[in-house]
Amino acid sequence: MNRIHLDPGIYLNVFPVRIPEDEIPIMTARRDLFQDLRSLRQDLAKAGRNAWVYADGDVVYGYGSDAANLKEQGFQEESLRLVEVPRLASRIIIEGLVSTLKGEGYETLPRKGRWQVYHPSQFNGVAGRRIRVHRGYDLRAFFWRERDINTDQLAFGLIVDIIWVLRDNANQSLNMRQIGMQYGYNAIIAIGQVQGEYLPGSRRLNTEVARQRFQEHILPFVQSHSEFDLPCGGRARLLPEPIRVILGGEER
Repeated sequence: MNRIHLDPGIYLNVFPVRIPEDEIPIMTARRDLFQDLRSLRQDLAKAGRNAWVYADGDVVYGYGSDAANLKEQGFQEESLRLVEVPRLASRIIIEGLVSTLKGEGYETLPRKGRWQVYHPSQFNGVAGRRIRVHRGYDLRAFFWRERDINTDQLAFGLIVDIIWVLRDNANQSLNMRQIGMQYGYNAIIAIGQVQGEYLPGSRRLNTEVARQRFQEHILPFVQSHSEFDLPCGGRARLLPEPIRVILGGEER
């Protein structure tokens, strides 16, 4: 994997995503027919259907390789361009990426409006390897409107943050209070060193931690997932160059 070169400047941990612009087939139904989508999702899961449902406004959208089965629930087939339904597109982007990560062995921690993922077999052991420190990723998709001389259209992006998942050898979740009580203060320092908060082998704060996480973890993660399948069909392209902040002001 080639190291990404970035010119000097200020960058956000936001990466542009390109999605298909052609129309795609999708199932739709009136929202008032489904007051609670959880039961529908549970039914699809129990039946082993590869189908997702998502509500936006007055419409429920269904997609996936088994989405045609939603006709039994009152859905009908239509076609649309994802860029015309940005909330749906953002949802499909994150679902496509998370599905790819699951196929790579990642565990998922669903959160409202975002997904957190980590790989259970990739960790650093501290406190005599009794504590496992997993580096994971917090993922969110969103959209915004580009405005310049040549374009006035929606753009999509992925926000990537670092998270840390702490587990014991029985794969039970740990927090810092538990670790301090059970393993002592030195274990907390060792975890901080793994996370980059402290310089290696010392208790000195690492003032470069944000830059290092960005360069050494976030950029390679994005580069290694430059393309992934979307559950509605087609592929998304995740650009490896993050969005750069341009500072400017009025001339006087």
